[in-house]
Amino acid sequence: MKCSHSTERERQEPLRDSMASSLASNQEIKSVFAEQRDYLYWISLVITGDDAIAEQAILNANELSASWSGVFRDWLIEWANHVTVGAALRAVHDLISESAKRYAGSSRETSDYDVPSDVLSGDQIASLRQVDPRDIIAALDPLARSALVLRGMQHASIADCALLLDVPRQIVAGSYRQALRWNSERVGVDLMMSGGIWTNLTPNT
Repeated sequence: MKCSHSTERERQEPLRDSMASSLASNQEIKSVFAEQRDYLYWISLVITGDDAIAEQAILNANELSASWSGVFRDWLIEWANHVTVGAALRAVHDLISESAKRYAGSSRETSDYDVPSDVLSGDQIASLRQVDPRDIIAALDPLARSALVLRGMQHASIADCALLLDVPRQIVAGSYRQALRWNSERVGVDLMMSGGIWTNLTPNT
């Protein structure tokens, strides 16, 4: 006669086998980083503003992912994105903190910090990804660039952005407003320059 423990163990084993088979191998993780490298580098460079630091952030993220076997295959691309952004943010934490100090003097207290609700649509993100990261770096400071990636592209809440950036919510909101304003102006200029012909369209401000 089988004991109840044996029966329970037999029920659990297929579940464990199924979960184990859905976990990504180190090789699969490396493969995703290789396939997504252009996008991960673009995001990393937008955040860090430096080629060498951006490259190192990708390497750090890759090593972290390869050493953690708990990521599921279905989550691989999101996970690669997540750890790369985290590595890039850590690499320029001091620069983000310096940017935050510049916003501190001008940030205004309003109800619920006047948090912008706008996030970028899929088409807007695709458009932004066509922009040379160096143009974004020239236009926005490290905090605004990071807010643009986290809030605008990855749709993190302002509260989550504040935690990730270690910056007060109202300052994150202010930097994100600046990033949205720049992006609207960029889109407006692109429209006016469409086909190489200036039109009478007014940039979105």
